[in-house]
Amino acid sequence: FCENVNPGGGCGGLGVDRVVVGAFLGGYIILYGQVQSWTPQLVTGPLGQTPPNKLTEVLWGLINSIPTLIMFFVMTFSPAFQYYHLPGMTGWLVATIVAFAIVFAVNSSIHSFLVVNYAKSDKVAVSVGFYYMSNAVGRLFGTIGSGVLYTYVGDYVGPLAGSDGTAGLAACFLAGTVSSLLAAGITTRIQGDEGTRREGLRCGRFVCVPGNKDVAEDDDEEEGGEDEAAVGVAVGVGEGEGEGKVVLP
Repeated sequence: FCENVNPGGGCGGLGVDRVVVGAFLGGYIILYGQVQSWTPQLVTGPLGQTPPNKLTEVLWGLINSIPTLIMFFVMTFSPAFQYYHLPGMTGWLVATIVAFAIVFAVNSSIHSFLVVNYAKSDKVAVSVGFYYMSNAVGRLFGTIGSGVLYTYVGDYVGPLAGSDGTAGLAACFLAGTVSSLLAAGITTRIQGDEGTRREGLRCGRFVCVPGNKDVAEDDDEEEGGEDEAAVGVAVGVGEGEGEGKVVLP
């Protein structure tokens, strides 16, 4: 059965008051912000992923898709949701949303560093502004898209019960999974990051992606050549008065 016990309409939900939902959302935001600020000390630092590079974000982008993918399968096939077992449904939803908040906060912390790291020195403000503008647009489309999925995915079971909200929410989790995987795939296309090729990706004591020491040696040689060229240009011998005088930068 699919009973409509939700103040906002739609059947198959938990039937909690809007005040409880709002309080839970507030707690989610607080947890998200705290974990984001703690990420360098508690996550990426101990894992040897500081400063992060694009491989760090690819890894955490893939991890970000795990809670949502698990929740999609649970909501679709678990007996707790098929037979409306309220404690089981509540436990799964709360645990998954909290896990997602933690992982997504780590991703957000890495984003904040990379957008500045990849920005050109004379366009940092533009790059950061574009990042937050894109962030806001993404949230807008995410809100609209999830609303459409929640409303129209799932069987319509009558005017009193409405649509199956469980199926609609499962579709939202699946869409979130696809979005995380798509973002991770796009991140692999970032160019001009010699540091990533040189450092690779560490996962604590383990090396997830080995670095290339030859890249580091080539970079050092190029920097050394540039320094020598700069000194060669700066050092000159004058003519006439002051002949033999060495001028250094």
